[in-house]
Amino acid sequence: MYREHVAPTWRYVRARLPSDADAEDVTSEVFTQAMRSWDTYDAELGRVGGWLIGIARHVLADWWRRRGRELPVEAVDSDGLRSDRTDTEHDPESWALRLDGVDDLRRQLGLLTVREREAVALRFGSDMSSEQIGAAMGISATAARMLVYRAVGKLREVMKA
Repeated sequence: MYREHVAPTWRYVRARLPSDADAEDVTSEVFTQAMRSWDTYDAELGRVGGWLIGIARHVLADWWRRRGRELPVEAVDSDGLRSDRTDTEHDPESWALRLDGVDDLRRQLGLLTVREREAVALRFGSDMSSEQIGAAMGISATAARMLVYRAVGKLREVMKA
């Protein structure tokens, strides 16, 4: 279970925290809580990934409550790594252009509501289906699909300008 779900869980958590170290701590806590409550998991209510994201949402809420701040929007690459990492595979010009695009996306994500950012992070950060997003957010799959659709539409509009 851990090997299959650690990367998408970490990406989901990382998109909501200011650093890799914080994301590693929170992800560790998610899996610790999951192991402690494994006997409460009911496969008929949803998949393990959705259950873990539900745990992650609670752990993240606790983390932020202890710090008393609003969640910053941080971008992660499709491979789950921070966008500001050093990468020798890219030449400096490509890297600078890429960072400029990530910074722009990060700013634009701030225009979305908290629920829209959540849905987008679940869809693209954790690669969850509409059914899984709906289960994690407590809404129907159709509502989850529309939430993601509208959020992406908003991003397209502001990114065009």
